[in-house]
Amino acid sequence: MTTLLVTTLCVFVSVTSKAQNNCKEILSLFDENVKTKRFEQAKPQLAFLRENCATLHYGIYARGETLLKHELKKASDKKTVALKLITLYEDRLKLYPEKTKKGTFLPRIGALMINHEIGTTEAQYKLFHEAFTTDKTNFKHVRHLYHYFELYYKMYKSENYGVSLENLIEKYEVVSKKFATEKTRLINIQNTSKEQKKIDRATKTISGIDQFTKNMNIIIEKEATCETLIPMYEKEFQTHKSDLQWMRKAAGKLDAKACKNDALFIELVETIDALEPSANSKLYLHKIHARKGNSAKAKTYLDAYLALETDRIKKAKILNKEGDKAAKKGQKAKARTYYLAAVKANPNSGRSYLKLAKLYATSANACGTDEFTKKAVYWKAAEMARKAASVDASAKKEATEWIARYMSLAPDKPAVFNKGFNGGEKIDMNCWIGGTVTVPKL
Repeated sequence: MTTLLVTTLCVFVSVTSKAQNNCKEILSLFDENVKTKRFEQAKPQLAFLRENCATLHYGIYARGETLLKHELKKASDKKTVALKLITLYEDRLKLYPEKTKKGTFLPRIGALMINHEIGTTEAQYKLFHEAFTTDKTNFKHVRHLYHYFELYYKMYKSENYGVSLENLIEKYEVVSKKFATEKTRLINIQNTSKEQKKIDRATKTISGIDQFTKNMNIIIEKEATCETLIPMYEKEFQTHKSDLQWMRKAAGKLDAKACKNDALFIELVETIDALEPSANSKLYLHKIHARKGNSAKAKTYLDAYLALETDRIKKAKILNKEGDKAAKKGQKAKARTYYLAAVKANPNSGRSYLKLAKLYATSANACGTDEFTKKAVYWKAAEMARKAASVDASAKKEATEWIARYMSLAPDKPAVFNKGFNGGEKIDMNCWIGGTVTVPKL
């Protein structure tokens, strides 16, 4: 090696070593100044470190953030300082990606751009979108999540970015789901943490989630109406006629917006039922046609539901409701048929027996040929109430009260004696009730 080359190399090593030592010394001073809030002394040190020692340590950017946030708070020209902070975040993302989560820092850049009117709506939105799609786990800041939706809504309203109502609804759903995930996480902190600060912070953040969710709901309520949803789904329906997931989603939206009487909604549900029939789809169609007054179709779908339903409790509940509808219309025989079917579906349904008891009691004056046989109907009602008490503990108290009432209205002991009965005899129910009632031994 020549003497000149050796000399040059030694000078370079010496200068480099001195520069590195100088960087470390300034970083140490800078770190101490920021920690002790001597921000004016720290400003030139940050500038030096950014220019000469950018890759020395990520602490330059962590402490630099603290310094620039303080400067931003005090500055009269906030936009200039915001741009400095944005540049610092961008450099940190580039130079220290392992210590700089995109889900945290990209939204910080986006929020600075929003707050200080930097860049276009689309440019701002892209930062939040990249954060959400590449690092959703660390995208937790609730206000930033709301910005993500709000910016997309602005793009939808401007009509310059090709954002459709369907796109907006999809964005609403994904952001709402993320809010729900974060709320669950925070509730867990509330329930398990022993640190009051963490609990208070979680409580405050949950309140923020609730408020932002409410704001999003207001926006969707305003934009997604029957008048806007129906044309949108009508346009897409033929394309998605075999896409169950799309049709369920569309039907769900129309249902939520109370567009249930529209022909498109009915067609959607009928198509879903044709592709994948189930007890739920049959029941839904029964309710739709019953509401529209299509009795024959409603009955067809009800029968189909009853044939498919395997949950005896659900089945009995629907049968009881149908019985109630018939009873309200004065169709007592029809009501009895439904109540008896409910008992058959769920033998432990004390409520079904009680409904039968009350139904029978309403015909005390319509059955029988004389006062005695007319009042004997109350024995039949009491019989049903006793069955209710015997099969369903939850109905026992009410059933006992009705038994006492019905027995007080039925023929008393002298009336039974005067009829020549001793108890155990059968009396025909010569009316819609049918069958017989047994004279009790009083």
